[in-house]
Amino acid sequence: MDIVYLHDLKIDCVLGIWEWERRTTQTVTFDIDMAADVRQAAASDRIEDTINYKAVAKRLTAYVGT
Repeated sequence: MDIVYLHDLKIDCVLGIWEWERRTTQTVTFDIDMAADVRQAAASDRIEDTINYKAVAKRLTAYVGT
């Protein structure tokens, strides 16, 4: 297994349950380590065969962000 790192991803979001907590955004920082078998990508040298960390970042931002 190989590890693909996505570190220091900052996402602005609304946190908290109380109204006063939810009046402003806060920045949350993510460090994500993704285990993957990248042998196919190494053999083919094709970007399409590996993890698209930009797509992962966009999806996480859409899920967490404001």
